[in-house]
Amino acid sequence: MKQFFISILFLSILVSSCSKDDNSIYAEYEFINEYTATITVGGVVGIEDRTFIIGEIYKGTVLDSETIKIKIAESSEMNKNCPNSWCYQEYVNVPKEYLKLVD
Repeated sequence: MKQFFISILFLSILVSSCSKDDNSIYAEYEFINEYTATITVGGVVGIEDRTFIIGEIYKGTVLDSETIKIKIAESSEMNKNCPNSWCYQEYVNVPKEYLKLVD
């Protein structure tokens, strides 16, 4: 019986520690240089060049020693079940030299 309760406790801790959108892995990054990327915007427009200007702040996560992945759009129902003509880009990979970690 004791083993059963320990198993239930362990399982409940495991489930409660999981979350769909874990914001704890994201940090805020500020652009210190202008950076231009081609972004998929969906719909009639399709793609466009987007210039990120100095001082813009985004949440992001480190991908590797050279790159940070920043979040440029929130997820929505419209962006599920892609590809279709209305899908849009949620993340952009940016070289580290364009960003600094916000304290």
